[in-house]
Order: sequence, then structure tokens, then C-alpha cells
Amino acid sequence: MHRNRLVVLILAFIVIAAIAFIFLPRAWKRHNYAVQSAKPYFVESVIGNEADSVQKAITISRNNAIVQAIRKVENSVVSISTVQLVRERLPWFDFFYSFGFNTERKYYGLGSGFIIDKRGYIVTNNHVIEDADVIKVTLTNGKAYEATVVGDDPEFDMAVLKIEPKEDLAIAELGDSGDLMVGEWVIAIGNPFGYLIKDSQPTVTVGVISATRRSFQKDDLKLSGLIQTDAAINPGNSGGPLVNSYGQVIGINTAIFSTTGGYQGVGFAIPVNTAKKIITALIDQGMVIKPWIGLEYQEINSDIISHLDLPVNEGVLVSYVVEESPAKKAGFMNGDIIAKIGDLKVDSVDRTIEIIDSLDIRQDAVFSIIRKKEFLDILIRPEIPDISGSAKKLLGITVQAPTPEAMVKYGISSYRKGVLIIQVEKKSPAHKADLKRGDLIIRMSREQNASARQFVIDQDIKNLKDFKNFVSDMHKGQAVRIILERKQELWRTYMTASTD
Repeated sequence: MHRNRLVVLILAFIVIAAIAFIFLPRAWKRHNYAVQSAKPYFVESVIGNEADSVQKAITISRNNAIVQAIRKVENSVVSISTVQLVRERLPWFDFFYSFGFNTERKYYGLGSGFIIDKRGYIVTNNHVIEDADVIKVTLTNGKAYEATVVGDDPEFDMAVLKIEPKEDLAIAELGDSGDLMVGEWVIAIGNPFGYLIKDSQPTVTVGVISATRRSFQKDDLKLSGLIQTDAAINPGNSGGPLVNSYGQVIGINTAIFSTTGGYQGVGFAIPVNTAKKIITALIDQGMVIKPWIGLEYQEINSDIISHLDLPVNEGVLVSYVVEESPAKKAGFMNGDIIAKIGDLKVDSVDRTIEIIDSLDIRQDAVFSIIRKKEFLDILIRPEIPDISGSAKKLLGITVQAPTPEAMVKYGISSYRKGVLIIQVEKKSPAHKADLKRGDLIIRMSREQNASARQFVIDQDIKNLKDFKNFVSDMHKGQAVRIILERKQELWRTYMTASTD
């Protein structure tokens, strides 16, 4: 009997122990989980006195030069949105196009810019606002203004806009791009992909200056003397500032090199020292008029050096001197080698053009040349290529002598004939007649009899002198017929001189 009770007690103990072994850990875990779930999911930071110096050091390192530079300039950066209205004929109404059966489409664009003056002047790229009918500028505080174009220049890819502010504007400080160091930190600020982000606050990318005096060509646009940077420049960044560690603008973001259309670490900016001269010209004159001296050049190579037995291995060869040009009057000859302009060495055609474009029209420049192994200095004063204010007043165009660079840029067949249109005033007779920048005028005729709609015999326009003589005989309200070349095709158009 006692043995049976003992066996029962032992079995009961074993069962109870087994139950405890199975269920007690689970209960403990549930209890522990309940306790833990009631606690915070993070640890509050506690910094003792012994860590104060470390905390201060970290705070100082976070508030570095880049952060301070961004704070200095960010409020001067603006977002620019554009609308271009294009009338397109309906293909099934082509016969009735002249009767107004057409459609109007809107094309939208985005870019960046920065404020340079409290009166509302804003700098951006020309390609950001080119052909735009509506331009809207949005400040970092979200306020938007309609903007007008003060002046633009496609060859430098720069434009100046103007808004009428109702508030005090933050302005960007322009620095000096003449002492840039390869490897120094730079900051690109703008509004990339603004159509996605939809925020007026600019974004920032950081990199270094990769190189200076770079050339870049995309489609018809060729720029030289550029700053190269690996700071990311994306769509919408164009026109925004490239800033140094002092918060000063040292460049204008303008282009990227890419094989995919996206950022690949190679961006370009217009140096601010170049931009300063262009900005002044655009505000004062509405356009940039390049100095003209009348020379054409080509690179020298080992064959030319050997053939001419030159004492130097750098410079450019003068291949043609335009008749009656400043260069011709100064005594330049075909075959001269330009070694220096002023104190600046010449080592390529691009560098020569860059230096000449920066010359002051009002001052003589010294060209150091080599002629038949002799070193000579030639004094030359550049001229203003535009010679007829009447053309701008009566027709709304500004012209200049065509150049080899213009021949490549605008696809014209020759630079030794005609006059090149470099600006067309909006709402002018030329604008209504669909004349465009880059058109080459080669023949003109004036209305002789208004009632019979008769024109005098066409006059060939071979040069600026022919154009000036033709325009000087025009009068207000007179009809004009123009034969022009556009991308190696001949066009004819009619217009009536302004009566204002």
C-alpha cells in the first residue's frame, strides 16, 4: 500500500516538473516581453560633463565652411519656369493654314538663376529662357514674379532677367574666378528636377574643381574657358551658381558631359570673371557685341613648324586678313604667327578667340607676332562690328560681319559674303517676318512704288559697307524684300520698316 502511494507521488512530481519545464519559460518570456514593450524603443542620449568638449568639437566640425557658404548664398538662388507658345498647323488643314486653322501648343522649361542686384536683376543661362513667351521666377520664400529679358547672348549662353520686387532681395556676392585651384571645394546650387520636387528651396551638391579653361560643344553651342567640376549638375541646375568655400559665386552652371543623359561626374560652369563683363553688356546694351579685328586663324603643328622653320612651337597661324579690317590697317599679313596678345600666351585657336573676345574696344592691344623668324609687336584697336543703328530702329535687327566661328555655329556656306543677324528685337518688323539670329542677309531691295508694289533691282549685300549704304537710303514705312541664307538654304521674306 505504501509502495503504491510512493509510486503515485513520484509520478505526480514528474508530471508537475514536466509541466513547469514546458510552460514556465513561456510565461516568463511573456512577462519579460510585456515589461520590455512598455519601455522606449530607443535609448535617450545622456552626455555627462566629461563629454562636453567632444560635443562642442563635433558641433564645430558640422558647421563647416561648406555649410556656412550655403547659408550665405542660398536665399539669392531662384527657380525659373518658362512657357513657350508655338503655333502648329494641323496636317489635315494644311490647305487652310493661312485662314487660321492651326493649333497652339505650350512647351514648358525649368532652370535656375541667382539675384545679383536688389533692383531685381537675375543671371541665368540663355538656353533656360530662349524663345520663352512667359518667364516666372520663384524666390526661396515661395513668392513668384513675372520676369522680362533684359538681354541675352547664345554664344556665351548667358541671359539677364529683371523682376519688380515688392520686398528686399538677398543678393549673391560675385567672387574671383582668376585664382581658382584645381582640387578646391565648390558647391553647385539650383533646382534640379524641379517639376518632380515642386519646392522653391534650392538643393546643393558638392565637389571639387576638376580643371579650368576647358572647352565644351553640344549641338551648335560651343563654349571655351570653362570651369570643369565633379559637383553634380542635373537638369534644372542650369543657370544656378557655382560657389566657393567663402559663399562667393565663381561660376554659372551651364552644361554636363554625358553619354547617358544623366550625371556622370563631368560638369561645366562659365567663369564669373567672364560673366561680369557679359552681365554689364547685357544690362547696358541688351546684347554682347564682340570686338572685331578681322583675322582668321589655324592651329600650328609639327609640319607647319618644320616647313616655316619657326623658332617657337606654340601660337596660331594667321590664314586670312579681312580687307579694310582693323588687322589689315594695322599691318597684319597672311602667314604671321601670333605668339602673345598683351601678356597672355596664345597656344590654340580657342584661346586666341577667348582673349580677343575679352579685349576692350576702346583700347589698343599689343599682338606679339613672328614674321619670317623675326619678332614684331603690332598695335591694333578692335572695332565694333555693328555699324548701323538705323537697321535696329527701322527693321529691328542688329548685324555684324560673319566669322568662321559663326559659319560653323549657324551652318552658313561662307563667311566672306553678306551680313550676319546677331539680334532680332521682339515685335519688330524683322520679328514679324520670322528673321532669326544667325540668318545671313545676302541681297536686299526696297519698295519703289507703293501703289504698284514695285521693288528696285536687288542689291547684293557683300559686306557691312553695302548693308550700311542700303539702310541709309531707307525711310519709315517702306517695304523691303530680303534674300537670306539659313542653314545653307535660301529664303525670301518681306517686311515694312517701322513707322515709330
